[in-house]
Amino acid sequence: MSASLEVERTLDVPVGWSPPTLDGPSGVDGVSGSRDLASLTLDATYLDTPRLALLRRGITLRRRVGGDDEGWHLKLPAGDGRTEVRAPLGPADDEAPPAELAALVDGVRLGAALRPVARLRTERATTLLLGPGGDVLASVAVDDVLASTERGDEAWREVEVELVDGDTTLLGRVVDRLEESGANPAPLPVKLERALGLGASWYGGRPATVPPTTGAELVTRYLREQVDALLDADPRVRRDEPDAVHAARVAARRLRSTLRTFRPVLDRDTVEPVRDELRWWGGALGAARDHEVQRDRVRGLLDGLPDELVVGPVRARLADALDAGYRTAVRDAVELMDSDRYRALLSGLDALADDPPVRERAGEPAPDVAARVVRHAFRRARRRMEAGEVVLAGLARATGSDSVPPTDPAEPGTRGPDATAPRLADAMHDARKKLKAARYAAEAAVVVAGEPAARLADALEDVQDVLGAHHDAVVLAGLFRELGMRAHLSGENAFTYGLLVGLERARAQAALADAHDAWASASRRRLRRWTR
Repeated sequence: MSASLEVERTLDVPVGWSPPTLDGPSGVDGVSGSRDLASLTLDATYLDTPRLALLRRGITLRRRVGGDDEGWHLKLPAGDGRTEVRAPLGPADDEAPPAELAALVDGVRLGAALRPVARLRTERATTLLLGPGGDVLASVAVDDVLASTERGDEAWREVEVELVDGDTTLLGRVVDRLEESGANPAPLPVKLERALGLGASWYGGRPATVPPTTGAELVTRYLREQVDALLDADPRVRRDEPDAVHAARVAARRLRSTLRTFRPVLDRDTVEPVRDELRWWGGALGAARDHEVQRDRVRGLLDGLPDELVVGPVRARLADALDAGYRTAVRDAVELMDSDRYRALLSGLDALADDPPVRERAGEPAPDVAARVVRHAFRRARRRMEAGEVVLAGLARATGSDSVPPTDPAEPGTRGPDATAPRLADAMHDARKKLKAARYAAEAAVVVAGEPAARLADALEDVQDVLGAHHDAVVLAGLFRELGMRAHLSGENAFTYGLLVGLERARAQAALADAHDAWASASRRRLRRWTR
């Protein structure tokens, strides 16, 4: 199985259209030459579920015969392009996808079986665009397509421009030249969408945006957005792509938070079991994410120290060990993704987003519901922030100092300031969780409250971020201290561990000061005037 990033643009062309000159003096700037390839006949069968669960995520899975890259192709969204994962063909009569490709879409198909949904036969004429050194910058393929589906047959001509070693600037120039010659941007970016007659409003199966008018429509919209985000992250987590675990964890947290903050309009007996399952899945992702954050922080710290200050096998004990922990946690999470419990969670969330169990109050106007939900969520966050400030004030009195003492986890039986400091860390962490809930509620309200809700969400995110830095620093300082003691007891030089403890304690102190300022800004009444 191999994978590559595909960046391409598709254009519609009229009958009888032929491509213009793209190289030479009258061609595209940067293209020095071209080379025509032999024409190809391609025969592709696309698989999906009856409800097109893959295509709804912008994913396509096909078995293609013909061309140098014949085989199974799974295309996954990847920013401005798509990641194409390939596997070789099996026996000629084997229409089932390879197990490794099927596993990548096991979650997004939501328990439904894959079946053929379209057959596309294509006559392709390809021209390679060459740079000054003869390197291939891009390919331009003119495709005559015959699509066969349950709807019948449909034929059309289109052009695909795909980058090879060129950049997006070159891609834009080539597309501009083709449009000047009569080509037009394709209304649908994927051949399969056109073959199935889905229409320009489809775009990955997501319906066009309609402003919600009731609380039910408001919560349905936000739940659908977050369920989509969780499903979108599923194949990326399985492939261990950068930030995939973080994206999935954030979506799970937003869903769980939304089911709580919107309790006034949701049936609690129905949503509480779903929240429990989201807590389970968020916890599984949390182990991997925590290792990832710690690993990246440790690498940055060690890379920033002069070599003479990194004494002994610190890097191996810290960065390498945390990386190994991250990879183990990801493997554990992927194993859970192959469980009936995880599949049931995704199917249940998808059904919940389609038809949330709303209460009578859900019929109230969406702006009123949004304002009330945000108002209550903010009050809960404010109470936790005030509780943290009380602990901080008590700590300052106990130490006789305005500075914040070390906040490492205390040993059992510790009394006085050394025992109060961990209470401060816990209080700030609790406050951060409530701030997240208030922020997510404000984000859900943006669609009806507009810029005022967005400003409040941004301000709450600022506080959340600095408290997150405080929490991470506290945890890492404790880890460094523990590992430093182990190193010392085993006869190693623990100097670097002590240095790292000091750096993280300083970061924790700075974060608390920043949090105070950020909270003073976020708690201004004018930011919440729209919630009254």
